Amino acid sequence: MSTGQTLSRRDFLRAAGVTVAGFTLVACAAPVAPAAPAGEQAPAAKEQITLNHWSWLTASDGEVWAQMIADFNAANAEQGVQIKMDVIGFDEFNTKVLAGVAAGQAPDFGWGTGGLRSQWINDGVLVPLDDLVAAAGLDLSDFTEASLKASRYPKFDNKLFMVPMDAMCEAMEVNVDHVNEAGLDINTPPNSNDSLLEWAKAMTKLDGDTVVRSGILMTGSGVQPTVTWGMVAAQMGFKRASDDLTQACVNPDAGIAAMQWVVDLFDTHKVSTRDVTDRYKAFGTGEGSTFWTGPWTIQGYMDQGLNFVTVPMPQIGSEMHNYFELGGLELYTQRDTARYASTVNAVKWLSDNSFLWTTKGRGAATRKSILQREDYNTSGHPWAVRGAFIEGMEYADLAPIPVLAADDFEIYSGGNFLANQVAAVIAGEKTTEQFMEDLIARWQSGLDAG
Repeated sequence: MSTGQTLSRRDFLRAAGVTVAGFTLVACAAPVAPAAPAGEQAPAAKEQITLNHWSWLTASDGEVWAQMIADFNAANAEQGVQIKMDVIGFDEFNTKVLAGVAAGQAPDFGWGTGGLRSQWINDGVLVPLDDLVAAAGLDLSDFTEASLKASRYPKFDNKLFMVPMDAMCEAMEVNVDHVNEAGLDINTPPNSNDSLLEWAKAMTKLDGDTVVRSGILMTGSGVQPTVTWGMVAAQMGFKRASDDLTQACVNPDAGIAAMQWVVDLFDTHKVSTRDVTDRYKAFGTGEGSTFWTGPWTIQGYMDQGLNFVTVPMPQIGSEMHNYFELGGLELYTQRDTARYASTVNAVKWLSDNSFLWTTKGRGAATRKSILQREDYNTSGHPWAVRGAFIEGMEYADLAPIPVLAADDFEIYSGGNFLANQVAAVIAGEKTTEQFMEDLIARWQSGLDAG
């Protein structure tokens, strides 16, 4: 924390009124009508509205979001509107929301990811927001073009189904102690394939043939190799789908070459190990020297006191591309539709006041007015650890594919079809060519389904 006081995660949650492990911590109290002088009638208490919010932010970014909710509750206590936040694990979030909507007990709003909700929209789970945000006075012209594009769905009359809160890309976090130990210059970080591998080999440590410190932190399965393949493949000229969404896997040879590049990190260059399971912990404990990741990691490593900086992603291929993720708030279908107005007003407040969130919580601001503030680059976390995540948005274009099967195409995933295929290649169970053949068949089917 930069305030001079260190608040624990539980302190943050207590301030925000979060339910943890079945127990609701102390929330902001409802406003109470003041006592009237003797002989006078007491004024009526303002009607209290409690909005239910579910969040799957459980990493260090969740602490900052809890502070955002606490700030809203403090600012709106006299208006009679409060937010009760429940933290729901990411793996169970979708299931619980769907069950809640079916039972008429869904939360009022929650976190979503732009471009991945086609199926939910098709099934009537999400509430279209155009008319609601207009009535609330939310200025959509103040949002970046990319954030609005990822919040609208062409398949559904290009309607808005999410209010953008932050935009994210990947950058390379670098352990400065490892750089110094290897005699490298942190002021000239690697920016190409050759320089990246040179740095990785210089910082890698071996015990015989076993990698005990990875120059490039990688895992044998899950998110890390999948998103790495996705970015490298795009840089080599591969496209998951054609612009008109009719052809899957444009330039498949580039996708095959990128898959081989990932495998070579383990077996040819020996700068990575399949034995890493918890990538976040591994980088924090010095088991990796460089880590391709997102801005949600900053707060945790800052709290830990890790000596690291963040630099732009290296360009492996002939084109510069980066992962794009849009985080935002979505409304879930309610039996009492009158709640929508209060919910959107709360979301508007959180968006209007998202300076803290986008300087200390997670990704880049989606509001032009915030990005243009003179103190945006100097507030929150030091620019040395957050700047690359802001600057990297210039090349962040690997957004979700807007079809019903969007999850199948997602490169930041540890459990979808793509991730399973990547893991099979790394494990030696499938060739890179078979990987691409299976990908083409599955993804083409997804595009054909619309």
